[in-house]
Amino acid sequence: MSDTVALSFPRDSRYYAVARLVVGGMAAPLQMSYDALDDLQLAISSLLDHEELATQGATADGLGDVQLRLEVDEHQLVAGLGAFATGSLDRAFQRSAEQGGEMGLQRLLDTIVDDVSVGAEDDGEWVTLTKRVKALA
Repeated sequence: MSDTVALSFPRDSRYYAVARLVVGGMAAPLQMSYDALDDLQLAISSLLDHEELATQGATADGLGDVQLRLEVDEHQLVAGLGAFATGSLDRAFQRSAEQGGEMGLQRLLDTIVDDVSVGAEDDGEWVTLTKRVKALA
């Protein structure tokens, strides 16, 4: 059985702590390690704070909202984050690689979560981050 939560919040760093709190609450039933939870929260924060993506999704009235979709089952926590303007994620990955060398945004995400994918939806691009729970020995 899986549980799903959808959260919409302003594209403003003052509200990003709410997203991290909700991720922590969803991870609690998984008994996810603190390190694994920190990894997923860092991945989400890195996307939200990235200068190339911070204004993506802007509307005439302001910056618009960020959507966070969380799905948890007994094996993993999947976070979908969006929507971003088409092509903005590729530009962010490329620019951060140029500026950050080996530790660009894509490399960071690939290192700290188990799966990263970018997909298009009607409202723009979405990043999906998957963090699996490791079996206890």
